[in-house]
Amino acid sequence: MRRVPFLAALLSGAAIAVVAHAAQPSGSPQMRAEELCAKHGVQPQSSAWELCLSQVTRAYEWGENTLANQLARAAGDARENCLEHGLRPETGPYRACVSREIDARSDLLILGDDQSGVNVAESE
Repeated sequence: MRRVPFLAALLSGAAIAVVAHAAQPSGSPQMRAEELCAKHGVQPQSSAWELCLSQVTRAYEWGENTLANQLARAAGDARENCLEHGLRPETGPYRACVSREIDARSDLLILGDDQSGVNVAESE
């Protein structure tokens, strides 16, 4: 009779472990960063790619998933903003613009990170 409670406890512990493991994001921080940067319109071989990848990877390594998403979005927004200013992607001024935009937006996000998940660059 004592075996049933023990077996039930063992099975429920195993079920909890499986659920907890399934909730963990899959892939390395860099692989997850590559996917997220691409999702926000930043493509490999672009001026924004390395900046996006390095910042988002670091955020994932810190366990800051919200910040990682915000940084990837900032990189995508920077790319769009520089294109809207008429800069062509293959030019030096475009690369400088993207770098400046990403740095400025990233600084706001990292310095303003108050654990609320609020993007301080977009709040009033």
